[in-house]
Amino acid sequence: MKVIAVSHGSYSKGLVESVQMLVGEQENLVAYGLFPEQTVATLTEKLEKEIENTPEGEEILFLTDLFHGSPFNAVVSLMRNHDFYHVTGINIPLAVEVMMGRYADKTAAEICEGLLEAAPDTIKYVNKLFEDEEEDEE
Repeated sequence: MKVIAVSHGSYSKGLVESVQMLVGEQENLVAYGLFPEQTVATLTEKLEKEIENTPEGEEILFLTDLFHGSPFNAVVSLMRNHDFYHVTGINIPLAVEVMMGRYADKTAAEICEGLLEAAPDTIKYVNKLFEDEEEDEE
C-alpha cells in the first residue's frame, strides 16, 4: 500500500520524517505540500502523477491535514477519476497507526476504520462521507 501525505506547507514532510523516526524507514510513504507560490491545480497535477506511477492493484491511502483545506480539496478532486482511500485530520500518532496497520497487513479500508475508532472527533474517512451523502440522496 502506498501512503501519500498531503498538507499545507511542509507539515506532511515533517509528519513523514517524524513517523520514520518512530517506526523506522518506510517504503511507499511520500509527502506533498502546498506552498504559497503554488496553485491547487499544480498540487493536483503532482498528486495525479503519483497515482499514475503507482503499480496497478496497489492500494493508495491519502492522509490530508485539514478537512476542507486546499490540499484536501485537491485530493477530493482526484476521487472522481481514481480509486483510493482518503483520511483527513491526520497527526503523528495516527500516522504511526497507519504504518502499524501496514505492518499488520491490514487493508486501507481496515486502517481507515481503525483510525475512525481511535480518533472519532479528529479523523474523517472521506470515502465514507461520500457514501453517506449518496445514501441520504436516495
